[in-house]
Amino acid sequence: MKAQFTKIVQRLREALDGVATTGAPLAASSSGTPRQRAVRLIAIGGLAAAAYALYAHPPMQSIDRGEIGVRLNQFTGESVEVSEGAVLIVPRLHELRRFSLRDQLYRPTDGISANGSAPFQSVEGLSLGVDVSVRYALDRQQIAAIARTLPEDLSNQVVDPLVRGVLHKTLARYTVREVFSSKRQ
Repeated sequence: MKAQFTKIVQRLREALDGVATTGAPLAASSSGTPRQRAVRLIAIGGLAAAAYALYAHPPMQSIDRGEIGVRLNQFTGESVEVSEGAVLIVPRLHELRRFSLRDQLYRPTDGISANGSAPFQSVEGLSLGVDVSVRYALDRQQIAAIARTLPEDLSNQVVDPLVRGVLHKTLARYTVREVFSSKRQ
């Protein structure tokens, strides 16, 4: 596609040079005056450029079932919530952010083993290995308001630090015996 576009631009340059300097015809089989042929070539070049732009940056994108989209206007800062289906995105004007509304599961793997890279500690200072699963979901009513501030990777940039902070703080208040018996929940 890029090679064809380059070929069209080169042919357009040659045609304009020929019209401006000699007034020579573009091709032997072409009909019309050199000016008409140049206008035709410019129109064809413009259409080819528009077709390539639509191919490279399609204006229609889709939101799948179980997702919600937020279309952010780059100039006004306006956020529009979009449900599943097709949505019009004007390149360089809009940005589309997709968020899953389904429950997601996060499991920190560093603290599973007491000998691991980031074990937890009890009140006695002993290393603990804890296998924890955290289920989370985004609040549909607040997504449009906070979409601009949310990072691309929610699991590693938001959920992971929060879970680690809560677990380190909570587990450090109890003994090993309490963590695995009476305070397990």
